[in-house]
Amino acid sequence: MAAAEEQITIQSPELLTRSRRTGDTMVTGVMWAVYMYLWVPLISLAAWLLGFEFGYDAMVRAGGAAGLQEVLWWYGLVIALIFIAVASWSASNRRRFRHRNRRRASGVIGDEQLRETFGVSKADLECLRYGRVVKVAFGERAELSQISESPVPIARLGSGSG
Repeated sequence: MAAAEEQITIQSPELLTRSRRTGDTMVTGVMWAVYMYLWVPLISLAAWLLGFEFGYDAMVRAGGAAGLQEVLWWYGLVIALIFIAVASWSASNRRRFRHRNRRRASGVIGDEQLRETFGVSKADLECLRYGRVVKVAFGERAELSQISESPVPIARLGSGSG
């Protein structure tokens, strides 16, 4: 089982091809766009309830479009500066950490080491590993004090009575 886990893409990002990463990124972007589009009716309702129609009348129909243009220009400038800052930071991190896989696979821990670390017997370890419903009690210093398989059937656990 440990050999199969080493082949998981999350732990080995180099297994993904560039086209797969690009495709995944594009699908993610499209799904975010769809998600934002689904919020449009709620945003429109909130704007209507808050009286933004009055703001539209004052800014556009009453000749205040020049002021609106100036505000939108400054808004666009600030958004562009934020984008440049984030893109620069991302690019510097990409250069800094490119081709360095800092993720390390953890070694396989044997039964002896597990039993020694947690102070459990072989029977308790088997109960923890293969038991369907296991009761674990802790002592005063957060050490395992009791491990037993519960006689309560699994079907009764979800029903609220037990």
